Amino acid sequence: MTDKIKRRAIESAMRDGTILGMLWIVTFSVSIVMLKSIGNGGGLILSLAVTVLTLSSPVLAYKLAVKHRNSERNGAIGYGEAWMHIFVMYLCAILLSSIIQFIFYAYIDPHIFGNLIPAFAKLAAESGLGTNDIEIFTQLFTSMEKMSAAEIVMSQLSGHVTRSIILTTFIAIAVKKNPENNI
Repeated sequence: MTDKIKRRAIESAMRDGTILGMLWIVTFSVSIVMLKSIGNGGGLILSLAVTVLTLSSPVLAYKLAVKHRNSERNGAIGYGEAWMHIFVMYLCAILLSSIIQFIFYAYIDPHIFGNLIPAFAKLAAESGLGTNDIEIFTQLFTSMEKMSAAEIVMSQLSGHVTRSIILTTFIAIAVKKNPENNI
């Protein structure tokens, strides 16, 4: 692979990762609104929207990888190249969404978890949960409230990377297409 092809492949992965990252930012934004509205007794439709957006992420990654294969690689790509393209795409999405999440937790609503404690405790009590379960919710939100924005984002990164590696492996299998299979 020449340097020009490598550069175009990286640019394509970064561009696709930006698109995927924008989906993640929308999902994060809707999930924040959902959390705030669940405490007010709403949020069921938003919960469904978050689920749909979350499940659409691997589908979008697959579609973007197929687009890359067909437009940049003349319809053929090996497993290793597909895996690398998709993984770089996911890394770019992780970076972009992590920056937005850091900005949110540090500057926009740094006390979101503390503000959610009374609403979730009320909702838990109305739902029939015991005092022990309510105490667990309260402790969880209290411990998250004490974390810095960097700690919150860093705690999520390992999960994002692990899920991305797993999804990349399966998506690359589906995207792989050797030239001899082009009939």
